[in-house]
Amino acid sequence: MKAAGWELSVKQWVLLFILIISMILISDITAFIGASFIAFIPAYMYLKSIRNTEQYDREPWEALRIAFAWGAISGVFLALLLSALGVPLLLFLLADLTDPSVHDILPVIVGAVIVAPIAEEFAKPLVMFQNQTIRREIDELEDGIVYGAACGLGFGATENVMYGLTEGLAMAGFAGMAILIVVRTVSSILLHLVTTSYTGHGIARYMLNGEPFTVVLKYYLVAVVIHATWNLAAIYSLLFGSETGAFLIFLFSILLAISGLQLAKKRIAVLDGVATVPVNESLPPAGSAWDGDSKWNRESKWGGEDKWNRESLWDSKKDGGQPSASQAATLYSTETTGTVGSDWDWKSTLGTIVFLLFIAFNILETIL
Repeated sequence: MKAAGWELSVKQWVLLFILIISMILISDITAFIGASFIAFIPAYMYLKSIRNTEQYDREPWEALRIAFAWGAISGVFLALLLSALGVPLLLFLLADLTDPSVHDILPVIVGAVIVAPIAEEFAKPLVMFQNQTIRREIDELEDGIVYGAACGLGFGATENVMYGLTEGLAMAGFAGMAILIVVRTVSSILLHLVTTSYTGHGIARYMLNGEPFTVVLKYYLVAVVIHATWNLAAIYSLLFGSETGAFLIFLFSILLAISGLQLAKKRIAVLDGVATVPVNESLPPAGSAWDGDSKWNRESKWGGEDKWNRESLWDSKKDGGQPSASQAATLYSTETTGTVGSDWDWKSTLGTIVFLLFIAFNILETIL
């Protein structure tokens, strides 16, 4: 079902209808409309910023909307289903293995720190495998980051609406709803953008470079660990009643989220200068329907130089030469070149480690 560059399956229309009706029933139609505007307009602006980071061959809005809609609708439902199955199962398995004194907080830890990151990071980027439009548009490594971010932004926007209509309204009415969504707009939604962009990068490497599927699992696990750490910090103050800790965590989370957004954009900009030769599809034949204004032969504003004409790593290897400095390993890669640690922010890393150790020691002190 397509209309004006928009594509939703029949199942997604059904899920969207269920989602809208459910949110209106738990609040009211005015609150739902207000929450949707507050949550989705910034999400669109973030997506536009991510898309425009590419200077060459920017991704078409049609494909980005498909990814965004998947995250906002199907990804949310699938994650809720997996969490609904996973939390009770894991609690049942852990019931006899944990101290009874922690049974009150165990559901929160299991749900937020273990099950939710695993389920959500699995559900969000699935459309990158399933949808042919998106698969066809992923022709460079940075495209995986862009489409992963789109999936994460859609998921985060819907999640913000849900939290706003439940916790926000219950906390302080319409004002509480608006404040909560705004706070999550500069924190949690960026978490989803960053984590899914990691998995998306792994998917692009798998599709384009012919790497084993373990590369997807590697980046997926990175996303899960980041998400779990974030959630652990978020629930810390709720579990252990530290107002000072809650305020510090709040500031840290916002700074971390904004830094993550800039990190993702920096990776896209770095990769955008490196051409990737796709191994799973060939260039269209001359004189075909592709001769028009298409992704394969569009000229860029940089004097007609496009991704396919720029010298690539493939060309340099074929000619027996070495890749140029601009073609160095990307910051999303675990492979390093040049000076060790030259691309690493050691101050931020040290601060993060100290912060997480502070949380861990307080949790252990409370439990033990």
